[in-house]
Amino acid sequence: MKKRSSLLIILFICLVLLTGCNDEDKVISNGKKVNTSKMQVMHCTRNATATGMDVELKYDLYYTGEDLNILHSIEKVSSKTGANLDQYEEAYRKIHANYEGLEYYDAKVERDETSVTSDITINYDKIDINKLLKIEGEEDNIIKNGKAKVDEWLTLAKKFGTECEEETEEA
Repeated sequence: MKKRSSLLIILFICLVLLTGCNDEDKVISNGKKVNTSKMQVMHCTRNATATGMDVELKYDLYYTGEDLNILHSIEKVSSKTGANLDQYEEAYRKIHANYEGLEYYDAKVERDETSVTSDITINYDKIDINKLLKIEGEEDNIIKNGKAKVDEWLTLAKKFGTECEEETEEA
């Protein structure tokens, strides 16, 4: 009986570890999981301030070579004052409305008592680049020769104080 329960515990631990590792390498895009295990990952943050509010800005870049494959951004604004949050929620919703119907541009706004979060995933490998450029314009864009470029994103992001760190594989 001890052997059987030990085997079950070991099996359970292996399952949890394997499942956890697989989920880390996936991003949801257009309602489906994308395996990002062959992509490099860079994590970026940006400092910002707003009177009476806490601001948390995070960006994950999934890329191969010089091409940006997927950008996942999470921008969270927290406040004890509902009126401040109302302004941010409205602004995020207006921005996201420009992209409605554009496949592989997944955007949502979540609101609770003390915060508003904008969560965007752009799958540059699948998105219609021409439609995206019609919305954003070609000037000061990260798209070069029909592809989103990591260096272009980093150059633009640095103008706003964004700092990035390459994800390293643990041994």
